[in-house]
Amino acid sequence: MKIKPSEKNTAVGQGPDPRGGFTLIELLVVIAIIAILAAMLLPALAKAKQRATAAACLNNAKQLVLAWVMYTDESNDLLVNLSTYQATMPVSVKATEGVPWRTQIDDMSPPTLPANAPAGSQAAQKYLIEYGFMKPAPTVDGPLYRFCRNPDAMHCPGDKRFLLSIKYQPYQGPYCWDSYSGSGFLNGESRADSRNINKMSAITRPTDKFVWTEGADNRGENLGSWWLGQYGTPQDAGGPFHSATFADSPAAFHITSAVFNFCDGHAEIHKWLSGATINFANDPTITKDDGGATQTAANNAPGKLDPMWVGAHYAGKHNP
Repeated sequence: MKIKPSEKNTAVGQGPDPRGGFTLIELLVVIAIIAILAAMLLPALAKAKQRATAAACLNNAKQLVLAWVMYTDESNDLLVNLSTYQATMPVSVKATEGVPWRTQIDDMSPPTLPANAPAGSQAAQKYLIEYGFMKPAPTVDGPLYRFCRNPDAMHCPGDKRFLLSIKYQPYQGPYCWDSYSGSGFLNGESRADSRNINKMSAITRPTDKFVWTEGADNRGENLGSWWLGQYGTPQDAGGPFHSATFADSPAAFHITSAVFNFCDGHAEIHKWLSGATINFANDPTITKDDGGATQTAANNAPGKLDPMWVGAHYAGKHNP
């Protein structure tokens, strides 16, 4: 019997599927193409995220330094206290050095914690750090808060220490919310040193000298100010600032870079040139700023380019 064309290949298991589905090989080819495209796209997405994080951090750093400039303009050229504590406590507007730009938790008059921030929690520490910026005592206002009404400007979104737990109570790390630490010779923690500057007019190259850098203090807060071990001078025998060394840890919240803001009001991102500097920045050891293998390696990296760069941009009477 002659088979009609419409009856061809209709038996079960015979001929191509009339629904026109993909073969296994075709599916594998499509999956392979998707995997290749994803592999090409993911690095680009990661870089875009890094750029967005850096842009947000630069914006925060600029908010802080503009508040610093406005404070100076309204304070007869005097610089704000760039440490996180005063020489005598409790915090007072009568102190010679002025109220700290942000008062650390141990030295503030703690407010009543809100219900959603129970004592000892990460939420409580964040609340207290921000309160130290806004109002460190019932009758004392934070000196920069009226110029920068955003306390979250103290936090870099690339600083992932806020994802850590509070292992050492009370609020002593490794969790941390604040990301920036002030220069010690700009009316900071090193103000007793002869190189200290307490007036804006004494800074002769404001575009070249930083106010805050990102700090990676692992003690729960970026405490005090940001120090160098040795600061160097333009006349160093091995070249300008060749003798400069790290004491406090730099940060590398932007993979290989850190954000600095400067006395003229601008902020910029600086790329570290040595892997040893990045290792020091990422070292989770609580006491790393007191010395250790990663600090030593960062200070003895070939060329010493990173500590030299910081020394050249660290303001003081030796380097105004």
